[in-house]
Amino acid sequence: MKVGQRPTNKGQRISDQINNGKELMVISKINWKVYCIGITTCFSFYTQICFSQTIQTITDKKDILIGEQIRLKIKAVFPSGSYQLNKWLTLPDSIPHFDIVETGKLDTIAYKDSSNTFEQTIVLTGFDSGKWVFPSLAVELSNGAGQAVQKLQTDSFIVNVSYSPPDSTNQLRDIKPIIKVSVTDYTWYYIAGGIVLLLLIILLLYRYFKKNRKLKPAGPISRLSPYDEAMGEIKKLAQYDLQNAEAAKIYHTKLSDIFKRYLGRKQNKNLANSTTSDLLINMANSNFIQENISTLATALRSNDAVKFAKYIPMAAESVDCLQKIKETINLIEHITQNPK
Repeated sequence: MKVGQRPTNKGQRISDQINNGKELMVISKINWKVYCIGITTCFSFYTQICFSQTIQTITDKKDILIGEQIRLKIKAVFPSGSYQLNKWLTLPDSIPHFDIVETGKLDTIAYKDSSNTFEQTIVLTGFDSGKWVFPSLAVELSNGAGQAVQKLQTDSFIVNVSYSPPDSTNQLRDIKPIIKVSVTDYTWYYIAGGIVLLLLIILLLYRYFKKNRKLKPAGPISRLSPYDEAMGEIKKLAQYDLQNAEAAKIYHTKLSDIFKRYLGRKQNKNLANSTTSDLLINMANSNFIQENISTLATALRSNDAVKFAKYIPMAAESVDCLQKIKETINLIEHITQNPK
């Protein structure tokens, strides 16, 4: 049937309409497939563009009190095959209304899908009350040739810095709670330590003076030698009246003093207050033979009996004591003058 020619009968008109409908359906199916393919291609291209490089700005809080800290985490993700990091974000020397407390280390994570992730945590705070905008920061990416092809910007965000809310209850509170403190009494520790320290000082002083004791001989300083002085004093004793009890007491007392002074001058010691036992031990330490020490002991003990026990000896006994003291002095002098 030619175009513009009217159909001659009703059946032919119906047949022509059916054929025209089929042609329209075929054309519609082809156009729909082309449309779907185009939409899918555009969506894939858009997805590749939008999701190939991403940067995230993550904060743990945006409302803080003055001096409170914010942890800002910046995370950048891009494919490692197409792009590489050219320049990571650089913090300015100063950001208005913000202070950088700590800048964390830049961490790199490589995933199996050939994508790289860069993360960095920044700790910041603010001391100015009000609403302030933390600025956007840039990250530069480059292609394989090393040319900068794209900049990724972090999101800026608003931080509300405020004071702590006032207390409406008007109650007085302590700055810090009361802490119970246990008090320990160290008085007895101090007393015990002081006693120990005092005893230690006394012991040290005793040992020091005992070791270095070099006292002057008792009595006046004589120009005579110890031997000559002792012999002169013994001659004076020979003039005493031994029949008189008081004179005999003075005789024996001076006889002991003569021996102590002589031995003290010879040894450069003060033996004036030494007892008979001390003198005998001194003689024993000087390597005198036991017989001479016994002779001396007899004379010194007789002198002590007269002096302390009010014993009145016979005149012959007193002379014998003088003779024994004299012999001991002569023996000491001989030994010191002629040492072995």
